[in-house]
Amino acid sequence: MCGTGSEHSHSDAAHGTLSSAEKTTADLRDDLGEVLKLVNKFEYQRAVINGADFPAAGEVVHTLEHILDDQKAHAAMLVQLINEIDVVQRNKFEGDEGNGHEHEHKGHEHTHEH
Repeated sequence: MCGTGSEHSHSDAAHGTLSSAEKTTADLRDDLGEVLKLVNKFEYQRAVINGADFPAAGEVVHTLEHILDDQKAHAAMLVQLINEIDVVQRNKFEGDEGNGHEHEHKGHEHTHEH
């Protein structure tokens, strides 16, 4: 049972619901994933078209490079927004491995899916 005092607090996620900040962060991460998929797609297309031999190939590659720059800027903005909301993630970007939420694993294996 969770205490109501400041001695120990749980996020809403610990109780099966997400806070507004957690929902927003999840949506922003989904957006980031979509933007990064576009970056991969445009980089592949640029490489293929760069080797193509047709009259407008150079113009297409040039346009794709501008789109890529924009998409990469969008990805960077999304990461910044996520980091404003998610302090633990921001700390990871800043190289601070400690986040105040360390816990011991007391002999059990701790694995992460990739």
